[in-house]
Amino acid sequence: MGSFEDIRPYNDLEVAGVVSRLLRDKEFLRFISKWQAPRLHRFAPRLVEMQVAHRLGRQLSGITSIRSFQEIVARAAKRLVEESIIEFRYEGIDRLSQDEAYLFISNHRDIAGDSMLLNYALYLSGFDTVRIAVGDNLIQRQFATDLMKLNKSFFIRRSIEGARNLYKALMQSSEYIRTSLREGSSVWIAQSEGRAKNGVDQTDPAVIKMLNLCERKSDFAESIAAMKIVPMSLSYEFDPCDEMKARELTSMALTGVYEKTDGEDLLSLVKGLAGFKGNVVLKLGEVLDGSFATAEEVAQEVDRQVMDNFELFPINYWALSQIQDSDYEKIWNQVRDKAAIGDPKDYEVRLENCEAGHRQQWLKMYANPVVNKFHMAALSRCQ
Repeated sequence: MGSFEDIRPYNDLEVAGVVSRLLRDKEFLRFISKWQAPRLHRFAPRLVEMQVAHRLGRQLSGITSIRSFQEIVARAAKRLVEESIIEFRYEGIDRLSQDEAYLFISNHRDIAGDSMLLNYALYLSGFDTVRIAVGDNLIQRQFATDLMKLNKSFFIRRSIEGARNLYKALMQSSEYIRTSLREGSSVWIAQSEGRAKNGVDQTDPAVIKMLNLCERKSDFAESIAAMKIVPMSLSYEFDPCDEMKARELTSMALTGVYEKTDGEDLLSLVKGLAGFKGNVVLKLGEVLDGSFATAEEVAQEVDRQVMDNFELFPINYWALSQIQDSDYEKIWNQVRDKAAIGDPKDYEVRLENCEAGHRQQWLKMYANPVVNKFHMAALSRCQ
């Protein structure tokens, strides 16, 4: 796999050296210390960082393989699920075979949480974990890169300049994913570049075209069937990053641009993993067969399954009911009789924590899944 050296995850021979480097990385230790003990770190940063280094050294002692590191990740995932989720429900894994490799194409709401929850569900079900496609925009800190590559992540290089170089990078990603599947390793990839911050889950046909790039001369339908694509739908009751997303969406709506602050992606990653999510539902769809002729048809089928399996929560209906916009009001009037809103006090408090100027985008973020599901149902009735 020499041609994948710059994007692949770490292998077993590299684990011990990478772990040793992490335990000496002052920026990593500072980052973990600020996350785990923010108040104490302000007063005694060196003491906290020494304690964190000592504790991590004990936890990571003897870690010499990716599988043993995955056991550490599984324990961390268990703790995060218990501390940030009321109930985590997953469905559809029973339809998979442990003897097959699958390509999970997922809606994308959280930088690391989406793939972590799939891996945790697979782990609990006795399956091997997946290799995770990650955009190279997250290569901002060496320790973040190390942690992701220890966790079986590989990079999709999208920020390369020049059409020819970009094509080569996408071809490399396509070949790596196919190689992984042929070797028996399942893969997770988002349905489009970046998170769906506005709550609109939609598959970009460009992702399907990238996946098929290295097999572009083969029969398209057979190529799609060979990947064993499984649409994956994740539904979060509450988004820990909703305020941050609303701020970005508001800036984009008003000015057309949004400038991220240094380390904002890492902050979103940590907040998304540790922040309160309420109830979370993960549903896997049916494996795609060989009946598709174009990337657009594949994208439409992934969208259909993602929306069919998407779970709506009371906050989604409540947010829709609060938007004073004719398009949203029309849909609310058609779904209100079936909408279960419950006590809106919790939602109101959450909304009030968002800056007043960003609240319209915050409401739309939560309301859009209802709109999406409504339109998808209407489309299905017309077909």
